[in-house]
Amino acid sequence: MERKSKRGSVTVFVCLFFMTLVFLLSAFIEASKKTAVHGASEALCNLWADSVLAEYDLNLQRRYNVFGYYGYPADVNEKIDFYAKESFKEKRYINYGGCRSSLFPYSLINTECLKPQLVAAGKLVFTEKFIRPAREVKAVESRQPEQIPSAGTILAELPSAGSDRSISLSSVTDLLKSGQTPGELVKSGSDSYFLQQYIFAYFKDQTDSRELGKTYLENEIEYLICGKKSDAANASAIRSRIIAVREALNFLYINRDPQKSAAAMAAAQLLTPGPAAAATQKALLAAWALAESYNDYKLLLNGHKVSVMKSEATWAVDLDSVIANKADGYIFTGIEEGMSYEDHLKLFIYAVDENVRILRIMDLIQMNMRYMYYDDFLLREYNGGVQFTLSVNGEEYGAEKTY
Repeated sequence: MERKSKRGSVTVFVCLFFMTLVFLLSAFIEASKKTAVHGASEALCNLWADSVLAEYDLNLQRRYNVFGYYGYPADVNEKIDFYAKESFKEKRYINYGGCRSSLFPYSLINTECLKPQLVAAGKLVFTEKFIRPAREVKAVESRQPEQIPSAGTILAELPSAGSDRSISLSSVTDLLKSGQTPGELVKSGSDSYFLQQYIFAYFKDQTDSRELGKTYLENEIEYLICGKKSDAANASAIRSRIIAVREALNFLYINRDPQKSAAAMAAAQLLTPGPAAAATQKALLAAWALAESYNDYKLLLNGHKVSVMKSEATWAVDLDSVIANKADGYIFTGIEEGMSYEDHLKLFIYAVDENVRILRIMDLIQMNMRYMYYDDFLLREYNGGVQFTLSVNGEEYGAEKTY
């Protein structure tokens, strides 16, 4: 009887042992399965994010070194759903619950999203890794070469709409009075420095096409400064700005120059003898400074440099020419020192609010892509990153990546 009792106890113990072992094995299998699903889901999310980013627009990248793929959240959701269903099908232990994505922070119309790409491209400008912008953009197949969109189409829905803050010419003049050059204003190695490098590598101005091929505007850098909708308007606006700054500096010099002040007074006394001569002298000095400024502008357009603060040797216009109102051609003193036309553009670019500057870069990209690529191109429909979450077995997984 005692033996039977012992045998029964052993049987119960063995059964309990095997039951415990089976339970532990089941728990281990479930834990391993959960770990495997977790690891696979995370790895697949990163892979799928890379797949979405890999669909960047080649024209946008080759022309402006900007990476962006076309799409809305619904498009991304559809792609991730497709990847997930293909990857998880026939895996009964995986229950896929759908995907949701967010693209608003990554839209290329978001300055905080586009700026890092522009800065990164600017860093390559003077390196062996720099690849010149593609001269030609391949138009969509359905568009014939002669089908050039209208100005109304090209200029519609520009990213900078409503952001037209103007620069302060007095602040620009003060910077020049302080003796600072455009190169000294922008600290080498800063984001502003590399952004400036990008601008002067990827856009034209009226004195340098930079071999960039076809563009909607020829005066592109002038547009970044002035924001006008035509080349003529931008050329006129930049002309006015340069002349205004030069006039202030030239008047400062001429008003302090005893010989020129004396010459202006002598002419004033001949024109308006008596007490009115002093006022006439000031008017003559102002007109003289303005005439010199017009000459300065012509020198800059013809590839010469202009001294920031004039001297007797670099002053070009004589008083007789001012009184006679002679304005043909331009006078070159033979001295090449000071700032070029490009230097003046860099100075004005520096004075433009950075946010407005980037928005106008977006404008130029969108204008040219509409002009050369397809009529309905909108930069806001392209994204520089992706973020999504998906549900697998009741748990959420996700990825967030940028170019």
